Amino acid sequence: MHDADVNVYPFQDWGSPQGKEYRSTLFLLPAVAGLSGGTLRIPNSFLTQVGGGHNVVFSTSILLCIPMIMAGIALQDPNCPFNLLIAAALLSGVGGGAFASSMSNSSFFYPKSLQGMALGYNGGIGNLGISISQLLAPILMSVGTTPISSEGDSPVNGWPANAGWLWFPLCAASAILAFFFMSNQPNHGEKNILVSLVNFYWMEAFGFLASFIGVITLIQTRNAAMLQTPAGQVIHKFLLVLLACVCEYVFMMLSPKKARDRVKKQVVIFKRKHTYIMTWLYIMCFGSFIGYSGSFPKLIVDLFGYLTADGCLQKSGGFVPAGNGMTSDTCQGEWKLNYDYPNPNAPNGSAVAWIGAFVGSVIRPVGGIMADKYGGAKMTNIAIIWCTIAAFGQGALVQTISKMDDPTSNSAYYGLFVFLFINLFGSCGFMNGTTFGTIGVLFPAEEAGPVLGWSSAIASYGSFVIPTMFGIALQAGNPQITFYGLGAYYVTCFVLNFWYYLCPGCKKPGV
Repeated sequence: MHDADVNVYPFQDWGSPQGKEYRSTLFLLPAVAGLSGGTLRIPNSFLTQVGGGHNVVFSTSILLCIPMIMAGIALQDPNCPFNLLIAAALLSGVGGGAFASSMSNSSFFYPKSLQGMALGYNGGIGNLGISISQLLAPILMSVGTTPISSEGDSPVNGWPANAGWLWFPLCAASAILAFFFMSNQPNHGEKNILVSLVNFYWMEAFGFLASFIGVITLIQTRNAAMLQTPAGQVIHKFLLVLLACVCEYVFMMLSPKKARDRVKKQVVIFKRKHTYIMTWLYIMCFGSFIGYSGSFPKLIVDLFGYLTADGCLQKSGGFVPAGNGMTSDTCQGEWKLNYDYPNPNAPNGSAVAWIGAFVGSVIRPVGGIMADKYGGAKMTNIAIIWCTIAAFGQGALVQTISKMDDPTSNSAYYGLFVFLFINLFGSCGFMNGTTFGTIGVLFPAEEAGPVLGWSSAIASYGSFVIPTMFGIALQAGNPQITFYGLGAYYVTCFVLNFWYYLCPGCKKPGV
């Protein structure tokens, strides 16, 4: 919409960025939501036993309604401040926390032989929300009465505020249903519901504070000297994750005594070597899945949706490339060099953007069931081979596409791009199920829940790191580097998983 009319969401509070800078700025929104979501998963990993599943679920459902209301109202204004959207993205991180506590809570209801299946269905249905959002949000944004921009000769038909309300009815209904029909496990939470709620909101508030520290540091250091190089930018993002994690750990130790005692009983997982091994593996699975979910629709636009040329940026906001009588002398506006403008032949990314997350979500229970039947570690390594081939293949394809003047000149490139991404989603979704099946077997019940929550917390930072890495690589003109780097990481996961759980003489065979 900003491409069609520069007066729509110019983000003046961020200096009115244009071109690649504008698109790179937009990557901050999923990155902030990912940073916040990962941080809030840390306390929620332990909150099921601290506050009780009933109290945690209805409370997180209520909290999720807040950023939806903010986005629904803010996006009605074409001059919406970017900082307000960042605030909504930060608050939306409670959804990540809700996922961690849900997985932890579910693990207590099933025996080890069914952990893969149960967690696969719970996580797969939850992950479907990404696909549904990518499918329905563009549809909702295309219907309404008064469009976001109705001025000028070419009004921009769109109602982006509708997307902010997409999940509000379901979250509100979930809060009501959870309050009246869910129960706590007998040994979870306190007998007094008010005490349990105080413990929950205390730890959740400090989770938001840790997220806020991470996000503010991200914004305030976005022009730091270390960011002048791609390597410095990547290191910067990992330092932000480390900062948020350390802050959250310190804040958890400031919880009320009863809550703190329950947390301390669970943090024994950090003395287990396999906690860190499974976290490393789950970053590969869910970290990649959630990172690709935030990057796939954006990469379609960035790689296929723009052409670069010299031309005239007209006062009305439209761009006319040089040629056919358009010169710097005839330009009635500002003459631009190497300007990125919308490709008239760009594919409709919203038509396929939802497919990847959908495939990754529906295949997750399959991975869990296969893990229960054949062993999680064995199924994981098979899927790692699948994922690694797709990652390196996508890197080679993107490297070719980025050198083309118009990648839409050959439709086969776009079809192969989508195909390889679907394979990445499918393999990562399958491994989401297999690795959680392994965790359910590898740890005792009282530790499996926290390990599930903790590993998903760290892995979910992929939704912050991966879109940011793509943004950095795009600015540097080498988007393929991100795929190559991820492919190399998948190779380390294959070796680690084989060494500890599959090779002859390993200490934990058959998990």
